[in-house]
Amino acid sequence: MITKPLRKKGQEPWPAFYLITAIMVGTAVASTVALDFMNSRHGERSYLFRPLAITEAAAPREEAAKPEASPPVTEPGREAATGAKEKEASPKPGRRIRGYVALIVDDMGNSPEALDVILGLKEPVTISVLPYSSHGQEMAKIAHDNGLEVLLHLPLESLNNHETGTDTEGMIITAMSPDEIVGAFETDLARVPFADGVNNHMGSKFTADAGLMRTLLGPLKEKGLFFVDSRTTAQTVALDEALRMGVPAVKRDVFLDADADRGRIRGRLVELFKLARKKGRALGICHPYPETLEALRTGFRQFADYDLEVVPVSQLVRR
Repeated sequence: MITKPLRKKGQEPWPAFYLITAIMVGTAVASTVALDFMNSRHGERSYLFRPLAITEAAAPREEAAKPEASPPVTEPGREAATGAKEKEASPKPGRRIRGYVALIVDDMGNSPEALDVILGLKEPVTISVLPYSSHGQEMAKIAHDNGLEVLLHLPLESLNNHETGTDTEGMIITAMSPDEIVGAFETDLARVPFADGVNNHMGSKFTADAGLMRTLLGPLKEKGLFFVDSRTTAQTVALDEALRMGVPAVKRDVFLDADADRGRIRGRLVELFKLARKKGRALGICHPYPETLEALRTGFRQFADYDLEVVPVSQLVRR
């Protein structure tokens, strides 16, 4: 049996040992540097190199962050949709958008608590404020400051005014002269700051008269406001007259809570979703009832399931 002689104490190791050790250490160092370099190219943490992917990605963000042109001001204190609203209307990254939905909450101005719930939705819901509501001006400002679109919820005469009450403050009735109609509109509008547009409160009688609607729509056009036909009657001519006069306008598609049966709200919300998928866009109107607000709070989770985007109502107007 052949045995290797033991290295005597103090004897130097075989010279090839140094070469092998040097190669192994060199290989490990080179691999570490190469891996660190690759991490830097992919924008990951690097100890030796500056991450290239991060610096390159910063360029488009800086370009996108250029200041936007100031929105047109039609009247002191009355701006068009803000940049914040436009940002809300942009599709979220990674989602395939198959339709757009706008939601208007009517009859706002009497319940600050309802506005708190709406703000908590973190969605670009549009609020429509009654001109003589108890907290209308304050709530319009809060909504505007939080990036929500605001409408004047304009009271117009209905066919059953004898039942709903003819003493609704700020109501414009069919017996008024053209000057009285314009004057009443101006007064109502002044009570809702930051209004971007108008939609009718009641109005089944008024909106069916083309001449009256032309008189009303004249000052809207002058001020650069848009009109939403709430369609409180099948005989309405409001949308047609608005578009004929060059006033940006849109009509309501679905009332979420038009009757006393609050149990149907969720079903109508689904109806709105399906209509938006079919047509590419749909407008729903509702009211600040507790059942409606709860349906919205839970229903917004379904927008992603339907590949829909919630937008301010101004994004749906026809011009």
